[in-house]
Formats: sequence, C-alpha cells, structure tokens
Amino acid sequence: MTRMEVSTTGLGANPGKIMYYLGMLFVVLGALIGGGGIAAALGTREPGALFFGLIFVAMFCGIGGFFAKIGHDQMHASDAVLAEGAAYLGKIFDYEPDYQILMNGQPCITLVVRYLKNGQVCEARVNTGDVNAARYPRGATVGIRLLNGQAALVPGSVSDTRIEQEDELMNPDFDPSGMSSSVGVSCPNCGANITIPLGMSRFCPYCNSKVSVDAAGRVK
Repeated sequence: MTRMEVSTTGLGANPGKIMYYLGMLFVVLGALIGGGGIAAALGTREPGALFFGLIFVAMFCGIGGFFAKIGHDQMHASDAVLAEGAAYLGKIFDYEPDYQILMNGQPCITLVVRYLKNGQVCEARVNTGDVNAARYPRGATVGIRLLNGQAALVPGSVSDTRIEQEDELMNPDFDPSGMSSSVGVSCPNCGANITIPLGMSRFCPYCNSKVSVDAAGRVK
C-alpha cells in the first residue's frame, strides 16, 4: 500500500479528514492554475499551451479527486461506526505505529484495546489519526464502537476510570487469540470455575488470584 505523508498542525486527528482536505486542495489548485493556463492559451491560440493546461488540470484534479474520495469514504465509515456500532469500554493494552500515513514525519498511532464481550477478553485495533502517544497511555480506559469488523475510538473517551476485570484485560500473559484452545479449571484459592487458554493465565474474577495452566491444561 502506498504511504502518504502530510504536514499539518490544525486539521484534527482524523486521517480521512486530512486526505479529504488535501485532495480538495489539489482539485482547487488544478482548476485555478490549469484553468488560468487554458484561458491564456485560448487567448493566444497556442495549441501547445492549451495541451499542457489540459494535462495539468487532469493530473491535479485526478490525483486530488482520488485522495478526496478516499478521505470522504474514511470519514463517513468512521461516522457510521460511531453512530451504529456496539459500544464497549476497554483498556489500552498497547499501541502500534501506523506507517501508512505520516503526519509531520511521524506515524499515526493505532491502539490495541482489550475489552470484554460476553465475559471473554477480546482485542480490537483502533486507528487514532494522532501521532502523540502520550495522549493514549497504556492502561487508560477508552470507549470504542464496533461495527462489521471495524472499530472506532469514541472522541474524548480516554480516562483513568476503573472497569470490570481490568487486571485481566491488562494481563500480559493472556493472549485473546488463544481462546479457541481453552480448558476449564477450578481456582486453587476460592474454587471458582475459570476458562483459561492452554499455556496461559487469567485472574480469577471472584478472588483476583492469578491462575495459570500449562500446555496440557494442568494448573501450575
């Protein structure tokens, strides 16, 4: 995929919005400059100048229209997720750089958010359109919305609010992708039944004890 680099200080933390306005800028510049060149060529009746004016308009408006369309679609896709998606509170477990779009030479941040769905720990990757990782500290609580496999960050939702089973959500030994190979065991401390992926560990939701199992499903 082509990497796109932009320099911006005031367009907001939304890659789609940046691409849309950048594309529209190309369209306007192409129309103004190319249109002026075409008008001048018609006045002087120089076919060469007219040809280059048409090429200039086609290139700038074509490239600008392409990026504006992508940005428009991204903005409205995010709007749809935020308007219609299922809402969850989660914890920022980690973040990853997104090198597809650079802002002022820096990659945007993609959050790795862990949340509970039907009592199970799930993971979602959420684009922020922001380069400042300090705004998204690990362990912070965020609101996200999910729709058709897409995730969106609820604006202004980063906080230090405590949520249910947050210690389990932040457990580095727990891999949500391993939930398909799990075993039911009894907590050694309180006797509660817990489902734990093989070779992983979880915190007991009743007594908060850390319970680990080996690859064979035996409690360590």
